[in-house]
Amino acid sequence: MTFELKIDENDYLTYQLFVASQSKSIQRKRKRGKIIVPILYLFIGIYAYYNNSALTGVLFCVFAVLWFFLYPIWGRNNYIRHYKNFIQENFKEAFGKIAILEINDKTIFIKDEFNESKVSTTEINEIFEIPTLILIRLKGGKTFILPKDKIAEIQEIKSDLKRLAELLKISYVSNDKWIWR
Repeated sequence: MTFELKIDENDYLTYQLFVASQSKSIQRKRKRGKIIVPILYLFIGIYAYYNNSALTGVLFCVFAVLWFFLYPIWGRNNYIRHYKNFIQENFKEAFGKIAILEINDKTIFIKDEFNESKVSTTEINEIFEIPTLILIRLKGGKTFILPKDKIAEIQEIKSDLKRLAELLKISYVSNDKWIWR
């Protein structure tokens, strides 16, 4: 199967956020940020409340509750801001460029105006499908990003990739409900 694709900033952003959502260290960091700070505020608030500073104690307890509910929103937006800046800095030349991708049972060939590469399909580690992208992750850490909304024959490509995954005995994970939280 041979097809053209064009990747934009949102495709790169979705890919980065998906990878972050799968990272155990980022998941732990986000949970710690949500839980540890409010616990500290609660302890300080309780200590202040019982040491003749009721107003300070109540304020710290209110801050703890606010932090617990508002930090996830702030953290989610902070990651988006961070990755947008990273993408603008490192990938801006690639936006809107047409690439030709050819996948068969033995190789993946990609060509754009900057590069041309050929990879054996045995290097494919796994294939992920999320609502807007198909990600072909290679063993070396690289990933091919296929934006589903910009490829006309996406159903044919999905069925061919599922068949290829079965042939190579690798996982094809479809997660149509994934969103960045």
